[in-house]
Amino acid sequence: MPATRDYADYYVVHNYFTPYNKNSTAAEILQAAGTIPAEQMRYVTQSLRDNGAPIKPIAMDEWNMFATGSKQQVSNTSGLFAVIILGEALRNKYGLAARWDLVNGWNGGDDHGLFSAGDEPGIARWSPRPSFYYLYFLQRLMGDRLLHSTLGGDTTLKAYASGFSSGEVGATLVNPGKTPITVKLNIRHFEPGKRFYWFALNGDSDEEFPRKVLVNGQTTTAAAGGPADYANLPAFSAAATKDIGVTVPARGAIFMVVGKK
Repeated sequence: MPATRDYADYYVVHNYFTPYNKNSTAAEILQAAGTIPAEQMRYVTQSLRDNGAPIKPIAMDEWNMFATGSKQQVSNTSGLFAVIILGEALRNKYGLAARWDLVNGWNGGDDHGLFSAGDEPGIARWSPRPSFYYLYFLQRLMGDRLLHSTLGGDTTLKAYASGFSSGEVGATLVNPGKTPITVKLNIRHFEPGKRFYWFALNGDSDEEFPRKVLVNGQTTTAAAGGPADYANLPAFSAAATKDIGVTVPARGAIFMVVGKK
């Protein structure tokens, strides 16, 4: 670090978060996603200070999980993991967080690919995995600026609030637990419009690592993946009264936008 002086434009970190080649549980995977990004940022910035290097942007340009043995990487849990990683990356001010990778190889389900390479039994090539659906709806309903958010009550929930330049407010709510959680939003300094809209994603079964994801109750007839017409599915909608409430499904997520007045 001292040798680079101030030549670096930014620093690069990689992280796969879970222990290498361990058959990690869903709870272990989601716990790692919610804690390690902040720990990593603290470690890197402190190391830079301790070695006299200037603080520059941090790019996490390769991330995924090392959990193996139970098809964790191609499961609904991988989608929740992805949303939490990106939410924590935003919260901890990473300049970039790039997921590894688009296409890989089946390897019995130990496959980092966002899409099937065509070697997954019974699944067509380029079929999106559950992680794709979670990342798609995160991108679609996340605003262009992160807002401060706090949680009361059940602290197992993960919440990431955002604002849109056009005036709406977004909320991403992730439930790592095994039971649904009902949430009420208190949005300060904001007068909601008439309605709010959301998409609910969760696994299609009570298995720990289901390979199919439900999007507002819709999924695929194939053995894995999600609905083919995901981009055209109608959002759930309700009146934006004083108490804006939703139920976040077990091991699932809600992606929400509250209209402006």
